[in-house]
Amino acid sequence: MTIRAVLIAVVIVTIACTSPTTVISVPSPARTGGHLGSLGAAGKPAAGFPEAGLDTSRGSIWAFFFDPLPPRVGQEQKVLWRMTGEGDFTFKVSDMAGNTIPLISGPTEHGPSSWVHPGNEVGTFFKFPHTGCWQIHIAKPEVDADLWLEVVA
Repeated sequence: MTIRAVLIAVVIVTIACTSPTTVISVPSPARTGGHLGSLGAAGKPAAGFPEAGLDTSRGSIWAFFFDPLPPRVGQEQKVLWRMTGEGDFTFKVSDMAGNTIPLISGPTEHGPSSWVHPGNEVGTFFKFPHTGCWQIHIAKPEVDADLWLEVVA
């Protein structure tokens, strides 16, 4: 049985979304697995950097952006991901109203690269249909994490 844990959200560089947020942290006795954390948060998404990530005692999640941030409506956004844990990556991309969009492409497994972070590597492409705050939920069978992005016109 997997115990899901919530870590304190780590904000790398932020810009504000229009919605309010409350971050609740619940400590967990589990030393591996569970929720790795968030890159940004609802109300404070990650922005302005080519790379963001977390390394925790439960695992690691890293994102590398090939296109400028914040992403623009209707433009493809290529992102490489590295995440520890066994199993396949799954992605759920949703706006603040809970509407979801599919990936344009991926996740596509990548071989060895010069980008050095823990975990196996996959590539994805996104295209956001409207402005606002978007959540990208990344999961494997035993671990998961979230990335929040503000999409602009």
